[in-house]
Amino acid sequence: MRNRRGFQRYFWGCVLCLFFLPAANLQAAPGFDHSAWDAFLKKFVNEKGDVNYQAVKADPSGLHDYLKNAVVVGSATISGWPREEAIAYWLNVYHAALITLVVENYPVTSVQRIPGFWDIAVVRFSLDGKDSESFSLNDIRRKCLLGVYHDEKIHLALSLASKGGPRLPRDAFTGPKMEGQLFLLARQFVRDPAFVDIEPGRKKIRISHLFKWYGQDFKLDFGIPEPIGKFSPAESAVLSFLAHYLADEAKEEFLQNGRYKIEYPMFDWSLNDWKTSGT
Repeated sequence: MRNRRGFQRYFWGCVLCLFFLPAANLQAAPGFDHSAWDAFLKKFVNEKGDVNYQAVKADPSGLHDYLKNAVVVGSATISGWPREEAIAYWLNVYHAALITLVVENYPVTSVQRIPGFWDIAVVRFSLDGKDSESFSLNDIRRKCLLGVYHDEKIHLALSLASKGGPRLPRDAFTGPKMEGQLFLLARQFVRDPAFVDIEPGRKKIRISHLFKWYGQDFKLDFGIPEPIGKFSPAESAVLSFLAHYLADEAKEEFLQNGRYKIEYPMFDWSLNDWKTSGT
């Protein structure tokens, strides 16, 4: 397992300083102004990452306007943006599309009850008034984000509209802050016992199913020459990732010895529905 602790402190110290620097607004050139999406999130999403879908369904204008304006940009234009701007754009559009699909089928208790939910073409770019490209949620995850930018932290930033998935952040992603936002979301996820439960000395560790579904994606940055214990290369990469972002020496040493089993608790697909009083 790689020892990057000194570099990590320096690098992420710089990133977080940039992340917390005050900004005049959320406009970034040559990217896209996500301030409307930021206002939407603060109105309809709570601190737990739950969404007031009923309220959005009653007034979806802000959601529809943001997504409509976002697709005017054109996917070809986005591909020419700086990495940070493009990732921020696709993360925001993914979440707007996710909420759109839920609201269109609301009330519903789980997105798993919506046939073909992840493969429905929900984001449509137009050219000369005609549809030119359409993207599903799976397309955005794989083709627009992971397939281009190869950053495993993206998996921990994309909501699944479920209690068992990453929390939907209440702040829009923006180019200047994107790296810091991704880092904080990854750190928060691995330090949340609901997703990652690791106690040195135990015979088992419990980690989110996300690490099983997407384990192969962690090999690019966190693959190691020799697997840990009897674990597969993908599992070893996940364990290396966890040790890095937990930043806990006792847990890092425990993970490195490999004398435990990995348990993936059943994923909770219950809708992340924010039920406010009176709804």
